[in-house]
Amino acid sequence: MSRSPARQPQPAVPVTGPGWSGLKACVPIMIGYFPVAVTFGIAGSATGLSPLQVVLISVIVYAGASQFLLLASIKAGTPWLWVVALCSLLNARHLLYGPLLSRFLPPRLATRLRIAFLLTDEVFATALHRLEHVTPEHRGRWMVMLGLGAWLTWITGTAVGVFAGDSLEHHFPVVAQVMRFALPALFMALVCQTVTRELRASILAALAVGAVCAALGYTTLGIVAAAIAGCVTFRLQNA
Repeated sequence: MSRSPARQPQPAVPVTGPGWSGLKACVPIMIGYFPVAVTFGIAGSATGLSPLQVVLISVIVYAGASQFLLLASIKAGTPWLWVVALCSLLNARHLLYGPLLSRFLPPRLATRLRIAFLLTDEVFATALHRLEHVTPEHRGRWMVMLGLGAWLTWITGTAVGVFAGDSLEHHFPVVAQVMRFALPALFMALVCQTVTRELRASILAALAVGAVCAALGYTTLGIVAAAIAGCVTFRLQNA
């Protein structure tokens, strides 16, 4: 049985100017973030928060799922300690992102703190796929520009939702239905870019377990079960 040819390493990506190639890599994320941020702006206005408060949530919190959870908690009158705890648990996955990227990043603490604030699921997926191909001396700047483009797009989309969301929904009602699928579709596209032959079995196992759980009505459990199935399959395959 013949072995497939070894994967050739890609050449390092030179970064010119203030990290413009990082901003270029962010374009797919920006396209996906904008409609979701508009949806958040509309939802935030509907809770009775002021426009400034809604925009500041995107500026300071900057965590899509946590922001929507925050709005739901405000409407439900949830105590703020519970809100902080729930948002912290929801974002605990970021503790796994840092170690995976740290080997590519410069050692300066200030640079790492900037990157940590700008890190999201989609930024992580893009960086994990491309950062090793950026020249080492430019990785910090490339990563900051990647995250900065996503952050500014999220803020801009929120502002559009706050100040023009009602008009958009009135004139283009189908847009409200489409926007909710933008972020999951974007993340799936980014994940597909990182798929290699050795990961196919793990991904198929995770998809199968997740599909079965979803069909049985256990969607939340399906996420955890699918992740475990994928990890176990990978370990068994490489044992």
